[in-house]
Amino acid sequence: MIKKILVPTDGYGLEDHVIKYVARAFPFADFHLVSVINTYERGVQLTDILYEEMRESAKKAVEEGKKLLEEEGIHNVNFKILEGLPSKEIVRYARENDIDIIAMEVYSRKSTASAHRLGSTVANVLKRSQIPVLTLAEECNKTEIQKVLLLTDGTIKTKRAENYAILFASSFGASMEILYIKRKEDRESLKKLDNVVWKASHWNIEVKRSVERIEDKDAVLKHFNNNDIVVMGVGKKLLFWRRIGHMARFAATHSPIPVIFVNSLKKRWFQRMQHK
Repeated sequence: MIKKILVPTDGYGLEDHVIKYVARAFPFADFHLVSVINTYERGVQLTDILYEEMRESAKKAVEEGKKLLEEEGIHNVNFKILEGLPSKEIVRYARENDIDIIAMEVYSRKSTASAHRLGSTVANVLKRSQIPVLTLAEECNKTEIQKVLLLTDGTIKTKRAENYAILFASSFGASMEILYIKRKEDRESLKKLDNVVWKASHWNIEVKRSVERIEDKDAVLKHFNNNDIVVMGVGKKLLFWRRIGHMARFAATHSPIPVIFVNSLKKRWFQRMQHK
C-alpha cells in the first residue's frame, strides 16, 4: 500500500527522526527527497548571490537526507531541488510522481504557549494535499505497525479516513482501535461505529471500540500511547477554504506516534490505493 514516500527536507536536521522512522517502518518503499527554494519568501530580495546560497543549501539538504536513508539500508532514493512556494511544490511533486504518502516533521509543542500551532508549510500541505500526510512530532521507536488507532467524530470528513485506516491495517495485518471523539453527551456513541466495524470485518481486522470527550486530551493521549500509528481525517471546509480542526492540530503536535492525515480525496485516487 505504501510504495512511494516523499520526504521534504530543509537540511537543518529537524526532520531526521521522520526520515529514520519511515525508513524503518516502510523499508521496501521507494523514497523521494525534495528541498524547496522558497522564491515567495516575503521581505527577501532574491539576488543572484542569495539564490546560489539557497540552492547550495537545498542541495546539501537532499544529500544529507540521502545519506541518512542509506545509513538505514535504503538505497532506492530519488531527490530533487524545487523552486516556488514550498507547500504548493511539495503537493505538486507528490501528485505528479504518484506518491502514496508525504512524511513531514512537526515541532513538538507540548509545553509551549503555541501548543497547537503548526508550521505554515505543514498546515498548507495538509490543506492542499489529496495524498495522505504523515506527521511526526518526536522520535518514535514503534516502527513495527501492529496496532492502528483511528480517530473519528462520525462526520462526513472522517469517512475516507475510516476507509484508509481499514486498508492500512489490513496491509500490515494489524488490529485497529476506533476512538470516537464526542463533542457532547451521547449515549449512542458506540453504535455510531457499527458501520466502521462492519467494513473492517470484511478484511478480517480485529477491532476495539473506544469513546472519549474532545475536552479530555489526557485520555486521548493514553490511546495514542497504546497504539503504533494514528489515522484521522483533516480539512474542514468553510466556503471555498479549508481549515485544520482543533483535534487535528492537537494530534499533530502532541502525539508520541506518527499521525496519518487523510484529506478529502478524489474517488479515483482512493480506488487506486485499493489496488496497490
